[in-house]
Amino acid sequence: MVHDQTQAANRGTIVIGLTGAIAAGKSTVAAMLANLGACIIDADDLSRLVMQPGAPTFDQVLQEFGPEIVTGDGKIDRAKLGARVFADAAALSRLEAIVHPAVLAEAETQLRAGVAHGCQVVVLEAIKLLESGLHRRCSEVWVVTAPRKQQVQRLMETRSLPRAEAELRIDAQPAPESRFPLATVIIDNSGSPEQTREAVEREWRRISVSLPPSPTDGGQMNLRKWIDTHPGFTMWVALAVGMVLIFWFTSGDAGMRLSQRLFVALVCVLLAGLCTWIVNWE
Repeated sequence: MVHDQTQAANRGTIVIGLTGAIAAGKSTVAAMLANLGACIIDADDLSRLVMQPGAPTFDQVLQEFGPEIVTGDGKIDRAKLGARVFADAAALSRLEAIVHPAVLAEAETQLRAGVAHGCQVVVLEAIKLLESGLHRRCSEVWVVTAPRKQQVQRLMETRSLPRAEAELRIDAQPAPESRFPLATVIIDNSGSPEQTREAVEREWRRISVSLPPSPTDGGQMNLRKWIDTHPGFTMWVALAVGMVLIFWFTSGDAGMRLSQRLFVALVCVLLAGLCTWIVNWE
């Protein structure tokens, strides 16, 4: 019943709430969904937006944490602010109390805009998706997981954090298992990028079944969606057609009988399939 009400509010658009612990791989999964045609709303980007100089949230954060968190160009130093609040649970709660309402309001605005503009799938990427209540606006909740060891390593590599600070940031957030009861889908991001992509594409095919045809692009969008979800077969067809055409137009003067040319064309198709299999073989 709740799912039906959410779908009605979203006018048929599927809204995926994408969440998970820090450095679990949410942005990786979001990028894969974007490549498949989803519209992405990133709560982290929204938090940057609402803390820009001139925004009411900027003044509130500055008043709460002091001018020492401001850089030389007048912007909030997110690294300095993060180091401070992740070491102090009370400070983190005060920051979230200031920033989250503004992020929620902006997320709602962008979600309505996405639905109004005909986005068939909108992804709300938010680390605090469940705690903020944003999941109530979602058709599904996808939780991305990764082992703690990988989280620490990713934070050290991508954000240049010392190990102690990386672990501190992980510990400041709810345990990954706490998100599972509300999850529609759990994406395991502990393996290779190809394995994660396979899991994402499998779920994309599942939800694509319930998507109505787009009134603006008709069969073109459906064809592109099919190509996106069947890359191996598409590669085989494209390669086979190319090889057959090249052979057919270059063998016209070779004196071959039609049956011989058809046989070689069949060999080209099979060879294209073999090449595709080799390229995609793991």
